Amino acid sequence: MTSDSRARMVRSAASLIRTRGVTGTSFSDVLADSRAPRGSIYHHFPEGKEQLAADAIKWTSERVLAHQRECPATTPEGVLDWFIDMWRQVVVSSGGRAGCVVAGVAVDTDVAETGPMTLVRVTFRSWVDLLTGQLRAAGLTPARAAAVATATLAGMEGALILCRAEQSVAPLETMAAELKRLLPAASARPLSGSRRRRSGRT
Repeated sequence: MTSDSRARMVRSAASLIRTRGVTGTSFSDVLADSRAPRGSIYHHFPEGKEQLAADAIKWTSERVLAHQRECPATTPEGVLDWFIDMWRQVVVSSGGRAGCVVAGVAVDTDVAETGPMTLVRVTFRSWVDLLTGQLRAAGLTPARAAAVATATLAGMEGALILCRAEQSVAPLETMAAELKRLLPAASARPLSGSRRRRSGRT
């Protein structure tokens, strides 16, 4: 029972939770999807499904943060485009069936379960914090950057639910267009002068 089997189980759990939720994802489903040995369950996840779901959230968050940190944009609109396109790919590649693992855990967990909900809250905040910093670097004021970042995450999570219901990417495209209306008109233009030269972009 190697670390590879554990990693496969976490990836499978993330994939299944984003389409079925936590309640609809069983250890048997995870084992079948990951092809991990049955003994892997209690060896790698002695605390049960809650631990597996938590690891699926952490794995997902690492991927989201890594993707967004690679954003090359120098305008607020570009920052939003980079973030939105990540979720667009999730919808398109899954045929509208997949949503967000973190949201899946949030809506399928009793708020009294402080462990999972704390992890959900910390994860969402880390995404908003990164977006806020990038929007500030692209020219928005601190307050505006924080507001747009929060609205962007909330908008995308809501759009993913509608995309699942409609089996279509259309709700996400509508939300993407509306989110960009929150930006100052001038923010869509490329940065000029010294900031462009420092970034090395032409």
